[in-house]
Amino acid sequence: MNRKNKINSSLFFEKNLFSFYLKKRILSIKFIFCILFSILISFSQSTTFGRTISSQNLDEYIFWQKFLGAFSLAIFPLYFPIIITADIVSGEFSNKSAMIIYSMESRTKILSIKLLILIISIFILNLFFFLTFLIIAFIKTSIFVSIHIFLIGFLITFIEFLFISSLTFMISALTRNTLVSFILPFFYISITSFLEYFELELLSYNSYKMTVISFFENFLFNKQIIFSIVKNISLIIFFGLPILIMLITFYCFKQLDIRID
Repeated sequence: MNRKNKINSSLFFEKNLFSFYLKKRILSIKFIFCILFSILISFSQSTTFGRTISSQNLDEYIFWQKFLGAFSLAIFPLYFPIIITADIVSGEFSNKSAMIIYSMESRTKILSIKLLILIISIFILNLFFFLTFLIIAFIKTSIFVSIHIFLIGFLITFIEFLFISSLTFMISALTRNTLVSFILPFFYISITSFLEYFELELLSYNSYKMTVISFFENFLFNKQIIFSIVKNISLIIFFGLPILIMLITFYCFKQLDIRID
């Protein structure tokens, strides 16, 4: 009976903690700010084409090359995940509430809840961004973007946002300093073009993303599947690196002494 009560108490705490973090995250001013700016960016990209276009042109040239391509080259939207994530762990150490929270449940469970909230937040942010384009494109042309092309474009952007979020999440958890959690990912994104200019593409996540976009572009529009060592490595790194960062975060955070001075 005691074991059952303990399990029920733990589940009750986890549900309430999840609900609390979710409301705190998606109702925050910074999250609403990111949503509004993503809608504005999407709206600005959606006003560059006329009404008389074919479905193929909408898929390939308007959505894939102009909308997704312009987004891939832009740096500013990549700051949104940093803004959303920077204080997700470190914020509780700043306001001295961490010891109370982490004394009630295991670090793994609390980090898992935070990570789930983070993924949901990034998903919602991307959803607003892409749906804005989809709705405006339909209003102007009475044509929807092909669902499989839309979903692949959404997935690529979501994974990129997830990488930036997981990197920020790791820094936030391991440094427990919100300012550092904001500055380091911000700096990394800002020097991406310099890394590519000095032929340090291996250190640039953006270079892997562009290879993935090229791979899917050939597959979707040219009906070609071209595999090579470079493409295979790029696909593995692009989709696998966010997961690896999260696993490292969980492992390293469990080793930390999180007592607050």
